[in-house]
Amino acid sequence: MFKKKYGRMTVGAWLGSEMEQTTPALMIVLGAVMMIGGIIVRLAVGSPHMMLLALNVSLPIPPVWLMTLLWSLAFLTVGCAAGFVLGFRAGGCDVDKYKGGMLFILLAVLEFCWYPTFFGAGLIFLSVLESILILCLAVGVTLCFYRVSKFAGMLVLLHVIWLIYMLILNFAVFFCC
Repeated sequence: MFKKKYGRMTVGAWLGSEMEQTTPALMIVLGAVMMIGGIIVRLAVGSPHMMLLALNVSLPIPPVWLMTLLWSLAFLTVGCAAGFVLGFRAGGCDVDKYKGGMLFILLAVLEFCWYPTFFGAGLIFLSVLESILILCLAVGVTLCFYRVSKFAGMLVLLHVIWLIYMLILNFAVFFCC
């Protein structure tokens, strides 16, 4: 059924076997909902540079378009990973599936709240604390999702890397001001 090379499964075959066990529509819907939600929050709060200018932040901040693109892609990947896991049909992993789903909901709510806290209200210390909590939740989601599907775990791991970068920027703004 799958092409094997040197007695091992190829990446394409592995990904194909993972995709056969899930509902791709749920993956697409949750990814889109997360990305659209992130864009709506961004548009509702406004440009991040106004707050950074008000704080006299002199750090080399990436351009707004790049940060918006990366932020949207981060939401897309974590939403797709959640849809992948919640639509997973293989047995034996229901506890991690639902625990990861609950942690994902908390993660999504906190992430949607972080942007208004940091850029809307300018509550830098609170946003640093929130970023630390978001990173802890994302690591928990990664572990739960990885136990269900290695692919979904890797997708959330990409999101964790993004969150580490955002936490570093958050700390830099906190200590700069």
